[in-house]
Amino acid sequence: MPRVHVLPRVEQDPWLGPVTDDPVVDALQDARARAHVDPYGAARSAETLFPSLAERNDLAPWLAFTIAVTGRIHTLSRFDTLDPLIDFFETERPHLVAPPDVALELDACFFGALVFRRPDHPQLEEWAGRCEDAFECDGPVFARLSAANYLLLHRIWCGHLMAADALCSRMMALRDRTDDVRSRLLCHSASAMIRRLFLDYDACHREIELGMRLADETGVHSWDSHLAMQAAFLGLSRGRVEEGRYWLEAMGSAAPPEYLLDRSGYHYTLAWLHSLEQRLPRAQEHAAESVRLARQSGAIFPQAVTHMGLGQLYLDRGRVASGLYHIAQARRVGRRMRSAKPVQFMRGLLQAQVAFKLGMQRRGVKALRHALRVGSTEHYVNYPWWRRDIMAELCSEALKSGIETEYVQQLIRLRRLRPPGDTVVAADWYWPLEIDVLGSPQVKLDGEPISLGPRMQALLVTLACLGDRRAWVSREALADHLWPDSEGDRAQQTLDTALHRLRRQLGSDEALVIARPGALALDSGLCRVDYWDLLGYVEANRLDQSDVREMLYLGARLCAGADENHRLLLPVNSLRRRLVARVLDAAVDDTVPVGTVQYWLESLVAMVPDDESAWRGLIRHYRHHGMEAAADDAECRCRKALADGLGVA
Repeated sequence: MPRVHVLPRVEQDPWLGPVTDDPVVDALQDARARAHVDPYGAARSAETLFPSLAERNDLAPWLAFTIAVTGRIHTLSRFDTLDPLIDFFETERPHLVAPPDVALELDACFFGALVFRRPDHPQLEEWAGRCEDAFECDGPVFARLSAANYLLLHRIWCGHLMAADALCSRMMALRDRTDDVRSRLLCHSASAMIRRLFLDYDACHREIELGMRLADETGVHSWDSHLAMQAAFLGLSRGRVEEGRYWLEAMGSAAPPEYLLDRSGYHYTLAWLHSLEQRLPRAQEHAAESVRLARQSGAIFPQAVTHMGLGQLYLDRGRVASGLYHIAQARRVGRRMRSAKPVQFMRGLLQAQVAFKLGMQRRGVKALRHALRVGSTEHYVNYPWWRRDIMAELCSEALKSGIETEYVQQLIRLRRLRPPGDTVVAADWYWPLEIDVLGSPQVKLDGEPISLGPRMQALLVTLACLGDRRAWVSREALADHLWPDSEGDRAQQTLDTALHRLRRQLGSDEALVIARPGALALDSGLCRVDYWDLLGYVEANRLDQSDVREMLYLGARLCAGADENHRLLLPVNSLRRRLVARVLDAAVDDTVPVGTVQYWLESLVAMVPDDESAWRGLIRHYRHHGMEAAADDAECRCRKALADGLGVA
């Protein structure tokens, strides 16, 4: 017959029942009393006592269960020690008779243990549903918040970020209603994680500050390292190495050696920092240590994430086989989680990166399509080991292949990604700042026209016209052009004022207008200027048909808007000559359809009717293809256009 665990009728602590002289129960009471100040020691004591308590018919073994699980979660230590307790729970829980509040706390603890240790449990989602019901009930705030915290971690690790965000918002009111400091600290840490993943920088820092302040006020510092890790992750994901280093120093001293996941996170973050600094051998050492500690902790999801980091480093060092091995390890670990979308997302990106480097374009596109489909569904805009250079390359490949275009453009916009420097920029790349100067000047910020004051507009347009992707514009040249009647010092002061107001109105945390001593420039990685695009086409080594079409479109705008202002700022005549030469070169390519070449050349003579070489190219094209009537007509039009240009009646 199975044992039935019942609550004694004596009015005592509902967990322990009547006071006894049993030294094991006394030791358990002592562990319970120490749990808030020494959760790691209390967990170890409860685990040691558990075999002696397991045969009891009261609630003592269940109390040992809660102390052990809660202690392990709040110290992120050896989750493998929970295996016998998890087995006990599954065997005995159906026979437990206990008050609803006790049952709620037990069930929440069991779900927390499954999240860390048994994410492949066949009834995990059923238990997740129970935790959500527990959160919504009228039970003790501590137990409800514990259930919500574990559910929040589960949703984050499974990749259900939208659901996690909704749950986090509902937890805020409950957080301040409990006196349990550790639960409140865990809540601050998990909330900071969510805010970081959604790029809500201010809210993330606010949660970290609130958690650190609570830890200082109460003297409970078990979550300091994890809070510092969220801040370090936030800094490194934004490319702010010094900010990451500052928080890493806080992490290094915050967690004792037995807090294995905290120590793993420290080495993982340090490896990330070294990789951004291109100190790859040191990064690899720390990444390997992070994998070792994650495995030693017994928690499942962190093992997959740390394998991803180590795999990335091997790929960066050109050790493809080792990189693929760790990607496979991450996949193996991830399979233990019935829904591990973050692992699928990161693994897909790594596989695409490898395939593109090896020239396996189709395989790379397939892996990228799968990864970005996952990311788009759950709005992934940030993840551990974020690398701007790699994501820029992958986003460029995605746009060229038409993969999740709207989501990819959103990634580029939110993360202010710069296009890869050694590849042709995808036509639909997202530019935070767009400036058109070939026709009537127009400025767009994040896709919307922006109205600037006359001085700011003039400054922006002048920077676009006098500079290009490679050139800085001297402050003296800017001041002389914009305010020629002002004296030197006064003109420079006016320039400083206009620059300050311009940056403020652009409202970006990135410096769209960058400076160095004596010179200014637009950030070519974040700004698109139609004049720069035209320069890129006329200077390119090779043009495909779509490039020629776009070059003609830009050239037409230049020629139509080539008034006196343009001639003062842009090399209009030089650009026209170079454009004509490039189109004529492209027109002799026998692989281009005859009709396409005809369209190019007709567009060219309409754009520059006074350029005799353009007309000659059109006439040669018609005669070469036996279109004599069209050639004769082109000659007539040429004579008339040239005569009109010379003012000959």
